[in-house]
Amino acid sequence: MSPDQIVALVLALTGPPATDPLFPLIAAGGADPRYPVHAAACPRPLAPFEIEGKTVACGSVDVPEDHDHPEGRRLALSFMIFKSRSLVPAPDAVVHLHGGPGSGIVERVALTATMFEQIRARRDVVAFDQRGVDTSAGAASRCWDTLASDPKGLAEAAKGAAVPGLQDRLTRACLAEIAASGADIAQINTAQNARDVAAVMHTLGYPVYNAYGISYGTKLAQEVMRTAPEGLRAVVLDSVAPVQEPIYDTLALPHAEAIQNIFDACSADPRCAAAYPDLRARFWALMARLETDPVAAPAGPVTQDVLFTLVDGRNDYKAQLQGLTGYVPQIVAELERGETKTLMAVQEGHIALHPTPESALAGLTGQGGEATALARAALRIAQMQVLSDANLTEALTALETTRRAEELHTGPVEAFEAALTAAAQALPDAQAKVAFGAAYLRLRKGDPALSPLLALIDTHFPAPEVARLRALAEGLSPAQLAQVFARIGADNRALDRVLLSGFQTQMFACQEDMDINSPAGAAAVSARLQRDFGWPASLTTAFEGIVTEGFYKPCAAFTPHPRKGFHDPVTAAIPTLVLQGTMDTQTAPSWGAEMVASLPKGRLVVLPESGHGTLAFSQCARDLGVAFLEDPNAPLDTRCAATLAPAFLLPDGSFSK
Repeated sequence: MSPDQIVALVLALTGPPATDPLFPLIAAGGADPRYPVHAAACPRPLAPFEIEGKTVACGSVDVPEDHDHPEGRRLALSFMIFKSRSLVPAPDAVVHLHGGPGSGIVERVALTATMFEQIRARRDVVAFDQRGVDTSAGAASRCWDTLASDPKGLAEAAKGAAVPGLQDRLTRACLAEIAASGADIAQINTAQNARDVAAVMHTLGYPVYNAYGISYGTKLAQEVMRTAPEGLRAVVLDSVAPVQEPIYDTLALPHAEAIQNIFDACSADPRCAAAYPDLRARFWALMARLETDPVAAPAGPVTQDVLFTLVDGRNDYKAQLQGLTGYVPQIVAELERGETKTLMAVQEGHIALHPTPESALAGLTGQGGEATALARAALRIAQMQVLSDANLTEALTALETTRRAEELHTGPVEAFEAALTAAAQALPDAQAKVAFGAAYLRLRKGDPALSPLLALIDTHFPAPEVARLRALAEGLSPAQLAQVFARIGADNRALDRVLLSGFQTQMFACQEDMDINSPAGAAAVSARLQRDFGWPASLTTAFEGIVTEGFYKPCAAFTPHPRKGFHDPVTAAIPTLVLQGTMDTQTAPSWGAEMVASLPKGRLVVLPESGHGTLAFSQCARDLGVAFLEDPNAPLDTRCAATLAPAFLLPDGSFSK
């Protein structure tokens, strides 16, 4: 961020609010009266360097529950728009289709802002929570009565305790609650989602637009390409899930391919292949040995699970393990000898897996004294810049938070919340606390109002507490009451996740995917992994257990609604860039080639050392997406992908390249 931008941002955050709407189309209710737009405050905290109403705006779009029957029930889809940084932006915005299914994006403002920052150099970016998911899950589908029925069990499960039968009871009760509300859960599907995409983009003023899908978002993008393509200019499918793949049967396949890609990369590197021959066979033989004979280490025994988790974890961009691949052959060779030097160095952070100013300083060499001194000075400036950026981010975030709190006058809200919490903790026994917790959860069913809050106070607290809490509640303004109810939802989010994080995924998987997924299919995949990838039966059995407990068993409570042709390969002639990472453990690396095989205008780029959501792993992936969107039909320079191939640590301490 330049000094001029920092000055402008600080002045905007400290000056009076803008009087003219900078998103006039939102203020006017949208461009298409069939899909009304309503402005709303953005979730907090905002990303650093964002100003609500200037660089980012939020709200909801009303769409039909069933697009074939627009006169029926309506759904409110929460969205956010990030304005382009350009003074002359391209008119065709990018809509981010988030993953899951059942994992929203609107409440993760900073994540979207960070991942799509480069695209904003030329284009607006729109994101919205898909129907039935997170902030787009209306009151009828949040199952608040179900959640309030067992607050004790939810609290135990939220802490990681096993509560027998809880998930099945909650799932069936939630389905019954949704049906009783009049909502049609059958309309929570990818086909309706695809029509939502077009509705959202058109009413927000983007008759021509681009789609950038990640994970389940790629599946949704395929459905948009096939059934709702009006205005769709170009598509990026990042970490693709082809609609024809039984992705639940094949849960273990991406893990198998991502690990196999380590062995293939070593075999393709002459020096690595010479230093570590037969690496795949040795790795799986070591895994089998560790199952019964762990290797002793200072931090605890190195078991089969420890090694698998480390190697498999390269896919986690938050853990920043993408440089680990180059050390795996040496780790295997050492563990074969009962040694843990390299493994411990990686686990304890003593090895810099990707270059930093600190690691560059530590390894700096040079012939000339003056050149080395200048290099050290440059690297120290880089260290200072990293620290300065972190301090700037912290200060601007705190400034935005403080400004927002002052605008909302949150002091009375915090005083009431603190008093209510203290009173609840002082209740005389567990039964009284559980009863209060259930009633507190149920408050979310209605609109923010004083009367249900006072009823809660009167019912659950003794007279002295009632008088004090009533006085605090009655002093709240309507805006502050809305804040109280918003905090009730936030306070209970951990309990919600016990049910909803699985249920929101199962709504899609169980209703539209189980016609091509089954326990028999998963068993066939296990046999293939044992035969073709060298996996032990104990590992494939573990993955079969995960998918059985997570999908096959819960899906028995759902009514399937398969759609003819939904699992046919997509053949739309829309320019499409497929980005696939070699260490992706959620969508198989091989699925990228499968995807482009049916697309007349599809192009594939395989990115070494990239996991799920390639744009989070490398500048190369981000640059490729930007270049493609600028001109989807132009030749694409993909040479940067080759530079991501790993170098391997050799026994003598050097690297293979």
